[in-house]
Amino acid sequence: MFPSKQDSLDKQISSKPIEDYYDKWEANTDEKELIKLSWSNDFDFLFTLGSNIYIYIFEHNPKTRELFPGIHQYGENWQESKEFRKQALNFVQTLSFAVKNIYHMDEVADYLYKIGERHVKFADRGFKPEYWNIFQDAMEVSLEQQIASLPNFNESQQHEAIRVWRRLALYLITHLKRGYFERLNSNKDIIL
Repeated sequence: MFPSKQDSLDKQISSKPIEDYYDKWEANTDEKELIKLSWSNDFDFLFTLGSNIYIYIFEHNPKTRELFPGIHQYGENWQESKEFRKQALNFVQTLSFAVKNIYHMDEVADYLYKIGERHVKFADRGFKPEYWNIFQDAMEVSLEQQIASLPNFNESQQHEAIRVWRRLALYLITHLKRGYFERLNSNKDIIL
C-alpha cells in the first residue's frame, strides 16, 4: 500500500498553510536525482502521462470539458483529436521544464507563476480556481501510475519517487495558483 498523500507532509509541516511551505520548497539532492531518474523525455512516456492527466480531469470533473471546446467537438472520439494530443503534450512540457530545472527552483517558480497568470483569461470560458485542485490530483494519480510501471524501480524506490513527485506536484500547483490569484486580484483592482 502506498503512503497517503499527507503522511509524510504532516510530519514536516507545522501549523502554517501548506502553500506557504511549498512556496519555498526545494527537493534535496537525493530527491532531485530521483525525480530525474523517474522521468523520461520519450514521446510515448510524455504522451501517456499527459493523456492520463487530462482523462482523469475530464472524468472526475466533467465541467472542465467546457474549457476545451476544440477537443470536445469530436464527441466520443475526442481522445484521438489533434487538439487533445496537443493539450496533453502542452501540460507535460510544464512538468518537463520543472524536471530540467530541478536544480533551479526559482526559475521554475517564475515560469509557473506566469502560466498561472495566463489562466485568468480562461475564467471567461468557465475556469474556476478549484480546478487547480483537480489538476493536482490528476498529476499525482497519473505520475503514480507511471512510476509504478517503471521496470528498474523496486517497491521502495517507487514509494519514495511517488512521495517526492507528490511534493513537486504541490509545489507546481502552489506557484500556478499564486500567479493566477495575484493576476485575478490585480484585475479586480483595475476594475474598481
